[in-house]
Amino acid sequence: MKFTSLYHPSNLLVPAVLASLAMSTGVQAHEDGHDETPVIKQYGLPLTLMNTIYEGTITAREMKQQGTIGVGVSNHLNGELTVVDGVVYQVAADGTATVAPDELQAPYISMIDFQPETTVTIEDVSSFKDLSDKLSVNFDAVNSFYAFRAIGTFDYVKMASAHAVEDEDADFFTYLDSRQMYAVEQAEGTMVGIFTPQYLATVSIPGLHFHFQTADNAIGGHVEDVRLNGVTFEIQRLDRIDVSLPMVEEFRTKPMQMIAPPSGAGAGGTE
Repeated sequence: MKFTSLYHPSNLLVPAVLASLAMSTGVQAHEDGHDETPVIKQYGLPLTLMNTIYEGTITAREMKQQGTIGVGVSNHLNGELTVVDGVVYQVAADGTATVAPDELQAPYISMIDFQPETTVTIEDVSSFKDLSDKLSVNFDAVNSFYAFRAIGTFDYVKMASAHAVEDEDADFFTYLDSRQMYAVEQAEGTMVGIFTPQYLATVSIPGLHFHFQTADNAIGGHVEDVRLNGVTFEIQRLDRIDVSLPMVEEFRTKPMQMIAPPSGAGAGGTE
């Protein structure tokens, strides 16, 4: 496996239209007869990050109780979070991944109790957009969420992680431009993530939102670009999302501003 450091700005989160969904400020008590429906359990919203609310109260211990795969970011943007097989990894700004302590907290995390329904082998992928296009033809409902897990050898994965903000009021888009990029080549590992349709873009990160973790769990990050051939993706459709709001003091007192989405690939990768 070859590891290469890069430096390149990108856009990560895109808000759009808020949709009707189950939302709460804590643990959900389902009384609607849908307890058995596969669900994304999410803490926080993309819009809260874009409004510079970088702190939450959910812990890594609680994340592990809500699912087996997941993607998010830790408090004060101090590292991406990737959950693989029920283990929460914190990824430092340089891509170094370590097991997150149980008390680690986050402002944003999406968790799924992953139970794949279908598998598809994806051939000859030359970019993140190419991967998105080839996965989307397998969707049987264009307005649903989808969760993914892929284990194999990846020709090239370009990633970014999060570095802690020094100023809690730092503009989120300016912050994104300062992230360090790095890449692995011919790397064995696991890619996990979620697809969110565009109309739910204030609820969950729109498009494909993927994180990658090497097989030895030494390197990880938010996927910006990818090349692969002959990698099998497990897919689960999800038609429900439960969102817990980050009821920290700043969220209680700061009105959320609707922020226009940037152009480009959206959740990650290159257009």
